[in-house]
Amino acid sequence: MVQAEAAERFLSAPMLAKVDPGLRRAVLDAMVEDRSPAGTVLLTQGQPNDHLSFLIGGSAVIERARPDGTVEALATLHAPSVFGTTSFFSPDAPTFNVRASTEVWLLTLYHTAHDRLRRENPRAAEALAVTAVNVLSERFNELDRLFSDYVHRHPDDPPRVDEWAGFRARLFEESAD
Repeated sequence: MVQAEAAERFLSAPMLAKVDPGLRRAVLDAMVEDRSPAGTVLLTQGQPNDHLSFLIGGSAVIERARPDGTVEALATLHAPSVFGTTSFFSPDAPTFNVRASTEVWLLTLYHTAHDRLRRENPRAAEALAVTAVNVLSERFNELDRLFSDYVHRHPDDPPRVDEWAGFRARLFEESAD
């Protein structure tokens, strides 16, 4: 059972603002509430992912472990946010860890509950998928903006400019198929 305050945080999250309240409630009813202390690994790089998590309290760092053992911080998530989107909806393992940087409060949807939601309320499952696509689109647009700004500020770095231009071209060519 999800506590009333956790439900309110989820139901009022900006990323869900365009989702019908009844569909939001159906998604909420499929989730499990949890809290984890700072330092807890919430999503593990290279390991199969069976959940999608909504961060409703606290913050977490997205980090990537490199083959040489170094760990690179990629971004920090602050509530409200969501993580595990790409690896939840695809069979590929995540390419990064998500680690709680403070105590976190989560609402988590596991694959089994998602499968049940898809059977019992396909409109709610669709609304969740559309929300995930919107979040990923926003993140991709921000990434594109950051790289474009970098390229604009460093026109004297042709290898990186060419690398980013090539990546963009491949990305859009592959998605057009």
